[in-house]
Amino acid sequence: MAKNVCESLLETLAQVGVRQIFGMTGDALNPFLDAIRRDGRFEWIGVRHEETGAFAAAAQAKLTGNLAVCCGTVGPGAIHLINGLYDAKRDHAPVLAITGHVPLTEQGTHYFQEVNIRKLFDDVTVYNEFINTPAQLPRVAQQAVQTALTNGGVAHLSIPTDVIAQSVPPSQMEREIFVPEARMMPCPKELQRAADLLNAGGKITILAGDGCRGARDELLALAKTLNAPIVRTLRATDVVEYENPYWIGGIGMLGTPQGVAALDNCDTLLMLGSDFPYSVFLPKKKNIIQVDIKPQRIGRRCPVTVGIIGHIQPTLETLQPLLKNNENDRFLHGLQEQRRKWDVRMDSKAEPLRGKPGRIPPQAVTRIACDLADDDAVFVADVGLITGWAARHLRLHGRQRLLGSFNHGSLGVAVPAAMGAQLLDRDRQVIAMAGDGGFNMMMQDLVTATRYELPTVFIVFNNRKLGFVEVEMQASGFPKYGTSLRNPDYALIAEACGCDGMRVEDPEKLEGAIRMAYSTRRPCVLDIQVNPDELLFPPKIDAGHAWGFSLAKLKEVFVEEETR
Repeated sequence: MAKNVCESLLETLAQVGVRQIFGMTGDALNPFLDAIRRDGRFEWIGVRHEETGAFAAAAQAKLTGNLAVCCGTVGPGAIHLINGLYDAKRDHAPVLAITGHVPLTEQGTHYFQEVNIRKLFDDVTVYNEFINTPAQLPRVAQQAVQTALTNGGVAHLSIPTDVIAQSVPPSQMEREIFVPEARMMPCPKELQRAADLLNAGGKITILAGDGCRGARDELLALAKTLNAPIVRTLRATDVVEYENPYWIGGIGMLGTPQGVAALDNCDTLLMLGSDFPYSVFLPKKKNIIQVDIKPQRIGRRCPVTVGIIGHIQPTLETLQPLLKNNENDRFLHGLQEQRRKWDVRMDSKAEPLRGKPGRIPPQAVTRIACDLADDDAVFVADVGLITGWAARHLRLHGRQRLLGSFNHGSLGVAVPAAMGAQLLDRDRQVIAMAGDGGFNMMMQDLVTATRYELPTVFIVFNNRKLGFVEVEMQASGFPKYGTSLRNPDYALIAEACGCDGMRVEDPEKLEGAIRMAYSTRRPCVLDIQVNPDELLFPPKIDAGHAWGFSLAKLKEVFVEEETR
């Protein structure tokens, strides 16, 4: 029996294990929705904004490495997908976006809702094609799926309304999907050069990026051999458990002093699976060895001495026998002592009772949320100050994961990404942490969490302002302006959407509120009134930042006088 375009496309998606499809229906997608209904193997997740669907699909792809799918109808519906798809692009997550399009016979006539869909998707995708005839579908769908999975990115298929319901010729059968599972092995010559540098001894630091995921054991064995501290990027926070003594701290504005010191004071830096973008934090005039699977990343952020192309796990596995034990442990032990003092300092910051009613320390919210979470909990951090609280105060262990928009940096990611993660496994604990600015953007889809009975916990750090933007303003010498927010009662909004909701103002009731939220099997929103004056300082402050902050405070006095 002949299949139409939609049915053939679903057969291709089923091959690679797709079982959920996110989107908002519309006339251009009606035949596709009907095919999903009749098929029975797929769950349609109807969202209230296409951007939610794109973020949710990106989160699923990041967590699993498998293909995730989102849809938008013609014109505006397709446009709404773009921001969430950029999040997938920047984190190399395999996502297929399916959009409707105006009829072939009307294209180029400024038809209702017509946009240049090819140009719109060209930058965000690794594969971007139209289905102009049903005979194309099986081959083009195969190429789209294979390219998204192989290259780690977004593929896009646009299907006009006068093509989507047509039958695929019987001679054009679905194609088998081929995704290579081969690991890229390092060049022996470059590996020996790296080993010679590392065997020279001295102070060695490892910078671990997200590319180290799946290579935990090899990474720790290397650190032990070299007596080397491991500094992590933000995306690699969950690669190794926090308690591990080699796991020294983070890098960058949201990093830690000992993490910065480990890079500043080393003789040799070994960069593993990291494309950390802020080169100001990378050492100058050091021996630097960089390992990555993408040749174009080698030397992109700083000059390197040795560049190695290869997957991290087999590279470290092959490198280990070439190494001698580094007997110099003073560098590592000194940084471990710095970390111990840092942990004590952070513990004091995370004490809830140092707060007052309506001014709960955000550090305490983060730490208690982490301490009470399941061993396999998924945390989703929004963008802004909340990213800093997560980087500094989440002490992840076991099989816990941390997701966020750490490369694209889009405000509003937490709510949809948490729902995407939850839909993968309704029994796994998923905790979204968002500031009020980010939560305001996507909170309409709380009704989606209710509709699909997701037991997700949404923690709102309500400081009544765009806190990180305000910090950036002041660090640059500008007075704060335009950053204050007048917020609704999020607990009441949650209840109106069918979720549980609680407003938390008393620091003494914080732990009990989080325990309650974790124990319910319904979507729950905690509207926590945090201290708006709690500052997130970088691991080291230069004179320029200090002067800018002081200048901003002085300017604010005059701004306040002028506005009275």
